[in-house]
Amino acid sequence: MTETVVHVTTLEQWKSVLDVWFKQGYKWADGDKEYSAIIFETGGRFLFLDDYITCSTFNPYPKPYIEYSEFMSQQKEDNKMETYYVTQEQLDLIEELKGKLFPLHALLTRSDRYKNIKVELSGQEEKALLRYLGGDTSIKFKVKEQLYRLSRIDDDGNKVYMKLKYGTPDWTMDKDAAFTAPLEEIKKWQTPAWDIEKAD
Repeated sequence: MTETVVHVTTLEQWKSVLDVWFKQGYKWADGDKEYSAIIFETGGRFLFLDDYITCSTFNPYPKPYIEYSEFMSQQKEDNKMETYYVTQEQLDLIEELKGKLFPLHALLTRSDRYKNIKVELSGQEEKALLRYLGGDTSIKFKVKEQLYRLSRIDDDGNKVYMKLKYGTPDWTMDKDAAFTAPLEEIKKWQTPAWDIEKAD
């Protein structure tokens, strides 16, 4: 079931909806993060977001669509709250720290217990963590969903990854261009030739 259906009427609206979704980490079904303006120019006016982005010239789903202006006003509301995605272990440690009387002291002492919080946090996320521990209520941390991809060894001994090209399975040597999805979706695409592995 499609989560979001947005109706756009101009190429600028098309691009700005895609900008929002690309920034959130979503891609087209084939793994691209391109505007694909040709699709809009050939009549695509409905953008769909589920596990990946798709589009259509009409709304084939029973779910009602929203107009571009409503979509953008929702984004403004959502942007009031900063959300950062971390692992479940990191979230547990962050919440444990939040409950301490002096959370910054516990974080800054030489304890290996909280070392994992700092792993993979960018400079912006580290600043957000400090603001969150200091009481900033406009920040929240959520668990990022684990994504998976399919890989196999080709006839030359090279590792290749499955990607979707216009909805048809294909392969690539670039793991960043591989089709990634939650485990349930990846299992639908698995055959005996492909192995499931965690995406970075």
